[in-house]
Amino acid sequence: MGKSTELNIEPVTRIEGHMGVNAKADLDAKKYTDAHVYATMFRGLEDILVGREPADAIWLGQRSCGVCPTPHATASVLAVDMAYGAPPPPLGIGLRNLALMAEEVYDGALGCGILEGPDYSEAICAKSNPDLLAKAKVTPAPRAAAHGYDKIGDIMTALNPITGSLWVKCLEASKNGINMATTLCAKHPHQNNFIPGGIALTVNIPEIESVYVNLAKGIAFTKELVPAFDDLIDFLSANGLDKVGEFPFNFLSYGVYDDPTAYNAKYADMSKWGEKRFVTPGVVIGGKIVTNDLVEINVGVQETVTHSYYNDTVSADFAKDPNGNPLTKDHPWNESTKPVAGKEKNFAGKYTWAKTPRWLDWKNRVDGKTHVLQANPLSRMYVQAVSKKAAESTGTSVKFTLPAGTVVGCRVPGEVTMEWKIPTSNNSIERVRARAYWHAYSAFLAYRMVGAALDLIKKGETKVWNEYRRPKTGIGVGMAEGMRGAVAHWVVMRDGKIHRYQIITPTAWNVSPRDALDRPGPYEAAIIGSDITEPIGAEIDGVDVVRTIRSFDPCLGCTVQVFNPDERLLTECDLDHLHADEMLHQWEHKDDHSHTHEGHAHSHSH
Repeated sequence: MGKSTELNIEPVTRIEGHMGVNAKADLDAKKYTDAHVYATMFRGLEDILVGREPADAIWLGQRSCGVCPTPHATASVLAVDMAYGAPPPPLGIGLRNLALMAEEVYDGALGCGILEGPDYSEAICAKSNPDLLAKAKVTPAPRAAAHGYDKIGDIMTALNPITGSLWVKCLEASKNGINMATTLCAKHPHQNNFIPGGIALTVNIPEIESVYVNLAKGIAFTKELVPAFDDLIDFLSANGLDKVGEFPFNFLSYGVYDDPTAYNAKYADMSKWGEKRFVTPGVVIGGKIVTNDLVEINVGVQETVTHSYYNDTVSADFAKDPNGNPLTKDHPWNESTKPVAGKEKNFAGKYTWAKTPRWLDWKNRVDGKTHVLQANPLSRMYVQAVSKKAAESTGTSVKFTLPAGTVVGCRVPGEVTMEWKIPTSNNSIERVRARAYWHAYSAFLAYRMVGAALDLIKKGETKVWNEYRRPKTGIGVGMAEGMRGAVAHWVVMRDGKIHRYQIITPTAWNVSPRDALDRPGPYEAAIIGSDITEPIGAEIDGVDVVRTIRSFDPCLGCTVQVFNPDERLLTECDLDHLHADEMLHQWEHKDDHSHTHEGHAHSHSH
């Protein structure tokens, strides 16, 4: 062991930042040797939902995040569809898909250009990697004809926050995506028209055409975005940043965008309709696809609390899922949220508000054990590529063609074929590249979905909601994908009310702490062993740590929670006036116990 140093970075900025990192480094070896990542805010939405009408979860559950509310709304409405037995008609499914696609188009531009891209900007690299920047300024950009930047250094300058031209374009593209989402969802963030059995939207051809106008702008933009990031990341990979933030090829994707002709909200059929999703679900371990079965994936989801500020689940209410498959006590249908605050940075004990999701190989396809999986766009693209269930999947890549279209200011009006290829390393910069390609792929899928929606309307299939009769008891799971990765909601309904509700976000998979076997979560594991690329002086800034963390695009919770030792929970979160009177009454009549605030109000404008 050479000269060592320890870094404490809290909060991690340019993200939804209720998170800190403790990292240790060997300065002689220029490697990080250990890391602990911890969430500093308690999320109490799961307990807030208990006792409410299950449909309320669709509106309240998406308050998990102000950046990516529609993936949460999607997961929640799918869970409630299942619990109620309320499948939507084809157009209702298609419009839900299109709403989520619109958000992915917005969120991809935000992630690439505003949140992660600046880590490789001129402004940052001038201090962190000056030799790299000097070389970039004289290195030609091979795809300059597509994006307009002659040198790699010009791309880095264009990513400078506020002043950079690509930074500004990404901000404009993000706004355009939000406009498209707002047309479909009445508002954004926190859309309000996903309902059990469909979507509350009066739709006609002019409205769909309006969506397409914004989509055309997104398609034109992504034809420039992807080649710009391809040039930048190829250069960075060839010049020493390819060993930053590496993680094994262990991936989770729930898949997303249900086939309007296949989805029926039935758990008994989830394996079938899950496999027909436009983006295929799957688990990859050691680079090999383990399963595409959404039921098998669901049963394997586990969440433990060895190093988290929660009490453990003691026993299982459900020994089996509705199909008769075995469930452990750590499956979300059996799990409750029981917060117990502890000491800060007690890395030998409990040190984070994040729980520890793992995936159990319960069918013994690999080893019958639990596995640490990464959830993000690279996971999604990898599963899509190797599964070969979609027309765009080749086995080693995802290949698709964006349509021709002229938009004012666009550089590439013609058709463009793009191909995301499986990288040789799952590192920080490849996670950013995958996000750029996911932006393009989402735009491609949205273009197809617009056409499908128009076809349904022209055929007279304009129904967007199916009437249903709500049962007294029910159980449901909604599994989808947001920009950041796999997101799922689980609901158990008894006497017409929520008995148990659990949410596992993409960031929960990635920010998870050590488990009972002392295996680090993806953030921690990606830092441990990572190269240090910045100059070594008396101290280091930890730029490679934050590049690694931000490559996953973390997003913790977006509410204010209050809890006291008797486990009663109150909230003053952003409910957007939904149930405002009820919440105000509850707050004004709280008891006189001493309360500890575990969060603070904040904006999601990164």
